[in-house]
Amino acid sequence: MSAEMSLRYGRLFDATVRTEYERALDLAKQQALTPLSGRTNLPLRDITGGKDWKDTPLLKSRMAGGFCLRAPAQGACPYANICEHCPSFHTEPSSLPILAAQRVDADALARDAEQRGWIAEADRHKQLITRLDRLINEATAR
Repeated sequence: MSAEMSLRYGRLFDATVRTEYERALDLAKQQALTPLSGRTNLPLRDITGGKDWKDTPLLKSRMAGGFCLRAPAQGACPYANICEHCPSFHTEPSSLPILAAQRVDADALARDAEQRGWIAEADRHKQLITRLDRLINEATAR
């Protein structure tokens, strides 16, 4: 009957939606295989089921110093391989073995994602491969 009453119901609705969203998010986090920040990390064997990390049914990224595993429900990480794509990232010939190993893994991860039907994830790995090729060529030319 009034704008004030509509605003009151709107606030109640927003609070209800937020509460339910947070409850659902907490439930999803409890079911996710990857550890949450601030908690004790699960042993890798518990996350991978004893399999090689590259063979797990998770979203995966190889980075120079390790790898990341994310439950599909978490969606793609917006930060995955961000440094390699940054125009300020530079490499040198001493890093060629690391970049080459990262490229091999990215290729395997792209194929794995394609086989699972995760096309956006496969494309992300392919973009990384293109960038790694450029970085490897630049480091080789030095």
